[in-house]
Amino acid sequence: MKNMKTKTKLTLLFIIAISLYSCKKETKIEYTIYKVENGWGYDVKINNKVLMHQPMIPAINKSIPFYSKEDAEKVAKLVIEKIKKKQMPPTVSKEEIQKLGIKTDS
Repeated sequence: MKNMKTKTKLTLLFIIAISLYSCKKETKIEYTIYKVENGWGYDVKINNKVLMHQPMIPAINKSIPFYSKEDAEKVAKLVIEKIKKKQMPPTVSKEEIQKLGIKTDS
């Protein structure tokens, strides 16, 4: 139940963010890769405001960070593509994680 509420809140946040994104003429979408305790994570920003903070690999059944900076970057770029195509929410599936070759086990 808590997981469903979180997903609903995230979906609403994405809808609001994209609505704001659509209204502005010059919108800057970018990502930042950052180091976490045991790996890497990423933030996606719209006009310098964090839209998505992702310290863990999405869509898998484990709470683990990305093993490499490159893997975090691949997924961040995919999320930005989805935002630009107005796919809301810009969630990433397990199949997309596998297709990108993201390492998900030790």
